Amino acid sequence: MAVFTAAEALNAALRIEQNGEAFYTAAAGKAKDPQVKGLLQELAGWERQHYKTFQELAEQVGEPPAPAAPEWEEYNQYLQATLDSALFSGPDKALALAEELENETQAMRMALGFEKDSLLFYYDLREIVPQAQREVVSDIIREEKSHAMRLASMLRSGETGGQG
Repeated sequence: MAVFTAAEALNAALRIEQNGEAFYTAAAGKAKDPQVKGLLQELAGWERQHYKTFQELAEQVGEPPAPAAPEWEEYNQYLQATLDSALFSGPDKALALAEELENETQAMRMALGFEKDSLLFYYDLREIVPQAQREVVSDIIREEKSHAMRLASMLRSGETGGQG
């Protein structure tokens, strides 16, 4: 029986989007290359929009049921380990990471890493949630994939102004 619900996945997604917006906004503030700055600002906007979308989805799926104690402990350990990583640990950590950026290429690579980590998280969640709620998580995955593809495309084309 799946103990991780779409509501829980969406609550985690809200935190991820909030942290992503903080990072992208701060990184855009440091970027000198207009194309990189524009993309980072666009990504921050997407994160804000995703946050709103995920908020609406969370309201639709409602509160998660309380799982049995052993299942809850296992789930809680998994979620806490994931959310404690640099990517998910909060807007303050995202801002600190952005402050440490040395150039646009580093910002783009870090952003791509964040997006890939988000995708891995959401793919795991999709496998854990009940079948009836998997499409909600799939929607999250589609949103995040578009971020990663855009970042990867810019990195491949060498459009970043900083040295890698």
